[in-house]
Amino acid sequence: MIRKLILIFFAMLAATAVLSIAAGGVVQTQGSDTWEGVAADLTNINIKNDVLTLRFKFRNEGENSPKLQIYFKDCYIVDESNQKKYFPLKDSEGLFVAGPKDRDLEGGRFRFVIEAGGFKGFWIKFPVPADDPETVVISIPGFFPFEDIPLK
Repeated sequence: MIRKLILIFFAMLAATAVLSIAAGGVVQTQGSDTWEGVAADLTNINIKNDVLTLRFKFRNEGENSPKLQIYFKDCYIVDESNQKKYFPLKDSEGLFVAGPKDRDLEGGRFRFVIEAGGFKGFWIKFPVPADDPETVVISIPGFFPFEDIPLK
C-alpha cells in the first residue's frame, strides 16, 4: 500500500512539473554575460511539422535600462550527441523566422531597450535536428548557453 502511495505521489509530482512548463513556467534560465542584471527565461519548446519553435522572456532585474541587440544569424542550437550545429530557419526572402525584430538588417535582429524591472518576449524557429537527439544546447548571443534542453 505504501509503495502504491509513493508511486502515485511521484507520478503526480511529475505531472505537475510538466503542466507548470506548459502553463507558462520556465524550462531554464540563464544570466547574461553582456548586459548586467538581465536574464533570459526559456519559456516554451514546441515541435510541429519538423520545426522547432523556442520562446524566451528577457527580464531586466537591474537598475539600468540596457539596449539588447541580438542578430538572429548568431543564434544556433547544437546537437552535442551527433556533433551538429543548426541555424535558424529563413523565409523565402532570406530573412530569419524570428521576432520581434526592429530591422531586417543581416536577416533580422532583436534590438530593444528593456526598462528596469521590465521584460520583452523573443521567439525563434529552427529545423528539428535530423538525428532525433534527446537534448540540445541553445546559444543566444549575450547569454550563457542553455544546456541539456529536452526535445522529447
